[in-house]
Amino acid sequence: MLPRVTLYNEISLDGRIEGLQVDVGRFYRLSFRWHADAILVGSRTAQSFGPPEPAEERASELPAPAQEPLYPGFEDLVYEPRPIIAIPDSRGQVLNWQAIHAQPWYRDPVALVSRATPPDYRDYLKRRRVATITAGDDHVDLRAALEELHERFGVRAILTDCGGGLNGALLQAGLVDEVALILNPSLVGDLSAQTVYRPPDAPGEAILLRLLDVERFDDGALWLRYAVVHS
Repeated sequence: MLPRVTLYNEISLDGRIEGLQVDVGRFYRLSFRWHADAILVGSRTAQSFGPPEPAEERASELPAPAQEPLYPGFEDLVYEPRPIIAIPDSRGQVLNWQAIHAQPWYRDPVALVSRATPPDYRDYLKRRRVATITAGDDHVDLRAALEELHERFGVRAILTDCGGGLNGALLQAGLVDEVALILNPSLVGDLSAQTVYRPPDAPGEAILLRLLDVERFDDGALWLRYAVVHS
């Protein structure tokens, strides 16, 4: 069984997710409304949680780090059990799992890997007490990985917190049920900034959405919720 997937992000009027001033508190307060069982985070986003561990540390086992305290004012918004954090990382790029373990918003991390993932990286994941799901040959088969998240960990609802590449792969694979976007009243104008949707393959037919809800904020931002129209 596939979990329900909600793609969640904040974008500028020109569709960028970088280079805009974000009300971080509002972004995460809205995300808590879903009570998702898992947060799906791209490898690039995961690397922003902390610096990579030095090579000599990665080669040894370390005790589980203490979880960071919640930010003041967010205590009443955290629901239990806290969601799993799931990170597709077939190439072994995420090297800061100690920092990920310490994040206050999540419980146990899960790495989504493929059969092409280097064995030494798999050994590193074991040393960091990171559960793994192997799905796909050369890259992560997202459909199979999400099905196993449901089967092994009881995940029924997933919220994304990732960039355009993973968003694009999920959408093109027909795995997204809802798109929820905060429309930031700004124009970034930077062509190098990430967009909310970057298809992994040559673009095919447009993905159609059906409006579910609109909410307006005092600063001119809009919260838009759409259902994905599956053919």
